[in-house]
Amino acid sequence: MKLEVKNLSFGYQKGLHLWENVSFTVKKGEIFSILGANGAGKSTLLRSIIGFLHPETGSVFFEDDEGHRYDAFEAGSDFTSHIGYVPQMQDNAYSFALKDYVLLGCAPHLGLFQSPSKEYEDRADTIMAEMGIYDRRDQPFNTLSGGQQRQAVIARAILQQPDMIVMDEPTNHLDYGNQYRGIQMIEKLAERGIAVILTTHMPDHALYLGDHTGLLIHHQLLCGKTKEVINEMRLSDMYKIPVKMVYVKEAKRVICFPTI
Repeated sequence: MKLEVKNLSFGYQKGLHLWENVSFTVKKGEIFSILGANGAGKSTLLRSIIGFLHPETGSVFFEDDEGHRYDAFEAGSDFTSHIGYVPQMQDNAYSFALKDYVLLGCAPHLGLFQSPSKEYEDRADTIMAEMGIYDRRDQPFNTLSGGQQRQAVIARAILQQPDMIVMDEPTNHLDYGNQYRGIQMIEKLAERGIAVILTTHMPDHALYLGDHTGLLIHHQLLCGKTKEVINEMRLSDMYKIPVKMVYVKEAKRVICFPTI
């Protein structure tokens, strides 16, 4: 299983590219983090990858375990059935219970008038428990906090059982503890063989998750192994502030922080 992105270029005005010639591959069980400053086009890139927006040039193909290939930009393609999506902002107008919102994730697997089975309900309960929102399962979705709604959107995407989940700032609106519970959930998804593409404003999250990272800088996506791509010079250039990276023995990993 893999997702191939080749030579994507996108601009809202002709000849003015937000980013150009973006290429990378994400395979089964891999995590690909995308970092970039505000306005660099991270969300636009994700929406292009899943076929919601059409770039000026390039292609996106998903290949399943059987070798079948699906084009993100081909009408009628089965591409989206393999991809779960967690947008940066969610519609909070839903007045039904949290558990029913999460169960929307199984809709692609049900017939027109079919209801979720007990198996799906049990799986939804397990996911909500892992996300720390099980005790809110009967609460109306639109009365939840922004962070709880965020966790519910992620739970819904997981219940879909996709081959890959694309997440736009999955830790947005989450408190400190839930941020790291969310990051650990992403690790678990990868361990189960689900590929994950995510955007984040936190270099520490990308460093924690490892695997591969893309830095969206100067209208290009610089891709590679996380520990090779992320360095002080590039982060300082990207965020326009001096950034220091140090190894913390107690955490057994590198962290970064501004030095202003």
